[in-house]
Amino acid sequence: MTSKIKILVVDDHPVVREGIKTMLATDQDLEIIGDACDGSEAIQKADSLGPDVVLMDIRMPDMDGVETTCQIKKQHPEIAIIMLTMYEHDAYIIKAVRAGAVGYLLKDASRDLLLHTVKAARSGGTLIKSSLLQVALRELPDGKSEGKSESLVTTLEKNQSTEERPGKSCYPTMQIPLGLTDRELEVLDLLSKGLTNREIAQKLCISELTVKKHVASVINKLGVNNRSGAAVWAVRNNYIK
Repeated sequence: MTSKIKILVVDDHPVVREGIKTMLATDQDLEIIGDACDGSEAIQKADSLGPDVVLMDIRMPDMDGVETTCQIKKQHPEIAIIMLTMYEHDAYIIKAVRAGAVGYLLKDASRDLLLHTVKAARSGGTLIKSSLLQVALRELPDGKSEGKSESLVTTLEKNQSTEERPGKSCYPTMQIPLGLTDRELEVLDLLSKGLTNREIAQKLCISELTVKKHVASVINKLGVNNRSGAAVWAVRNNYIK
């Protein structure tokens, strides 16, 4: 019999914690092993309870979810952390990814989507809705879309302290793996910015079929599950031109 997925729920609002636990409790594959109301308690319970998956709020009083994620991942890299939040249109997404989160869901997500994300995260998947990742890569803090991820990072670095800059990751940075060709690196850069295969083909003046082959090769060489995972790898490792 497959062991149940052990889950820790972290949120500073008691009603929200109870609601999430109630949603998950009906699934026989999951086990709620505890909850926490702030970052410090979350770190303590991650140490003592050993969850497989942590559902993490972002805005909390003493330590935000991004910093809490950093601290947990430093001590327990095997724990999968999913950000569960109300915030979509700002730097939280990119900061969460670079902190080590493998999922990012809005709190209005359906129960089925939440369950699917938890189970996929436990299996090593990376689930960040493509539209959310594109927001993080392409939208400036003032809401004016420039279509350039570089503008996002540059603007944020001007407005934030060194400790808060999204380019500073507390998650271990991997080197660009050997074996990726120059063309595959170009494809990785473009898919990380949210371009479709057709748009990449037009940008590079190659066929869409060739792009599909390059994307498949990139996914295989990076050891990720899908193009979203490849995009997250690029964000986490600062590989965005």
